[in-house]
Amino acid sequence: MSTTGENYLKAIFFLEETATSVTVSAVAEKIQNSPASASDMLRRLYEKGLIEDKNNITLTDQGSFLAKLIIRKHRLWETFLVETLNFKWDEVHTIAEQLEHVQSSLFRERLERFLEYPERDPHVDPIPDKDGNFPNLSIILLSELEPDKNYVFRSVDTDDKGFLNHLDKGLQLGQRWVIIEKEEFDMSVKLLEDDKNEVYLSERVAKNLNVCLSEHYKSNNLSIKAGFLNCFLYFFRIEV
Repeated sequence: MSTTGENYLKAIFFLEETATSVTVSAVAEKIQNSPASASDMLRRLYEKGLIEDKNNITLTDQGSFLAKLIIRKHRLWETFLVETLNFKWDEVHTIAEQLEHVQSSLFRERLERFLEYPERDPHVDPIPDKDGNFPNLSIILLSELEPDKNYVFRSVDTDDKGFLNHLDKGLQLGQRWVIIEKEEFDMSVKLLEDDKNEVYLSERVAKNLNVCLSEHYKSNNLSIKAGFLNCFLYFFRIEV
């Protein structure tokens, strides 16, 4: 399937999930394409048995499964780019859209194993498994936690570019925090970062940061990263 076709499947899936009316114009707006181009692509998806109707659009079971697998690949790549190659959160979407077209199932399995089977990408979006099932996860927001426990910064609850740029001035995924106190007046949070530095976060920031208990956190094995990157380059050459 073409890149355009995959993007249309993702768009339909997201519109269905958010209960938005899935019309030709809605899909065209989501993909930022013309209604004429959208109509042509939807006709092709219909002919492939991936949507139920060309006008009142709904994914078939086959189309829904394929859309979830495309989303799975995209979010695994975003996780890899942030956690392994140190890309910023707001840089990874476009790159992941290019990488998600690598077709090797063996490579995807090894990528997921290397990342230790993540359930959410860096933007806190859930990652479906190979059968298309989304994990049932409870989100722990920093603003809702009580002091004196150890937490690890795992993800953000927004993809707003301004917010992500603000975080890049000092916060990094994987940092270990202890909440020292929460200010009742403005609900700001005081943290001890990695047992070294005190950090103050506003309520607005704390409401968009997700953490896990330190004992539940698994970090990547750094010793295998060089070998994995060589494997990545090999598969990328033969698949693209």
